[in-house]
This record gives sequence, C-alpha cells and structure tokens, in this order.
Amino acid sequence: MSDIAAVETLTREQYLRRQYHATAGPSTEIEDTAVLERWRSQQPDWRGKYWTLTPDEDEVLRLHPINVAARRATTPAA
Repeated sequence: MSDIAAVETLTREQYLRRQYHATAGPSTEIEDTAVLERWRSQQPDWRGKYWTLTPDEDEVLRLHPINVAARRATTPAA
C-alpha cells in the first residue's frame, strides 16, 4: 500500500477562498521545478495546475498539489 495520499480536489469556491487567504494558487507560482516534477511522478492523478498549503499534525503549513473541480455550466433563466 502506498503512503502517498490522494490529491485533494477542491470546489472552485474553496479554491478561491484559499487563494484569497494566500494558501493556494496556480502551479506557475512555484519556482522550484523539482517540486513540480516530483508531484507529477508521485501523484499521477494531479492535473498539474494548482497547489495549497495545509497544516500537518503540528500545525505547520505544508505545500501540497491539489485539483480544482471544473466549473459547472449555468443554465439560462427561462
């Protein structure tokens, strides 16, 4: 069994809230390409677009890859 956790998927609203609080953003903001390459090799379900900071058991913020759910299509009012 793998010790690597699955990539978390956030709703668009959750992502925007975290981005507002500077705890999430696009992967283009990460300058260390080794981090992105490691995520791509270790997390095959990561789409490669977003990251987040999440606290660990000691409340230390850790950098993690995330996916953001696609926007829902809106239906025009009748």
